[in-house]
Amino acid sequence: MKSIVLHSIFWLAGATLQAQEFFIEVKVQAPEVQTNDRQVFTQLEQVVRDLVNNRAWTEGTWEQDERIRGSLVLTIRDYDQSSGQMSGNLQVSFARPVYGADYNSTTLNFQDPDLRFRYRPNEIVEFQPNQFQDLPSLLGFYAYLALGLDEASFDPQARASLLSAMQIAQMAQASGAGGGWDRFTSTRNRFWLIEDLLNPANDVFLQSWYRYHREGMDRIASLETQLEAKRSIISSLQALQPIHTRQPNIYLLRWFFDSKSVEIQQIFSGGPPVALQELIEVLQVIDASNASKYLNMGKSR
Repeated sequence: MKSIVLHSIFWLAGATLQAQEFFIEVKVQAPEVQTNDRQVFTQLEQVVRDLVNNRAWTEGTWEQDERIRGSLVLTIRDYDQSSGQMSGNLQVSFARPVYGADYNSTTLNFQDPDLRFRYRPNEIVEFQPNQFQDLPSLLGFYAYLALGLDEASFDPQARASLLSAMQIAQMAQASGAGGGWDRFTSTRNRFWLIEDLLNPANDVFLQSWYRYHREGMDRIASLETQLEAKRSIISSLQALQPIHTRQPNIYLLRWFFDSKSVEIQQIFSGGPPVALQELIEVLQVIDASNASKYLNMGKSR
């Protein structure tokens, strides 16, 4: 197995941009929809891409190589041409560049099963931060969630973008929007993604998130700091156990390991060896669905 620690390179100096925090690929597909108006899906794809990639979501400046990468894949199952109402699912993937390495670390890999919004051809779609509108608010939610996870990986106290995502979820509930915004119909939806992150009972998660990325991943490309980086990642993962003990089925840990389990295995597949038995035992408990995959971590192949 290839290790993610293959070689290190310094980031190339990119042009500094005012905001434009995202470089997201977008795909809209509707294989089951029977309609002669296929152009509407092509237009929707461009609208989503432009809104996420071209809007200034923050007031900061971002280097080209600091931009959040990822993809949004909208699969439309139902489309009412007369009303423009669409429903389906959304595959969300975001990744954060790792300092000193030609590698992006996945921060969120989430299948949103309850996509509902209205879109008409040639319609202007604009995000309004203080107004709930199904499609732009959906995109705004995921943009702020991605930004919040990125910010927290550099500062465990950063909350601005996460709070913006929560505001959108609260406006959705106040407007009567159901589906993925509803706290009662599911424990694995948009509401719980942001609720778990901002719940004070889970403060250790963002502390671990910071240690995993800033003290771990951002130091792992350098041979001088690689060993300490691995130890930081180990301690960050072990620190998640109390969350599991308190609430074994919490979705916070499920999406974390859905996003990180492959990366965790790769981190320990090469480079300087570290003691892993205690970590493996912890991972088998808090990420039971991937328990067998962790058994061979650190073993020569």
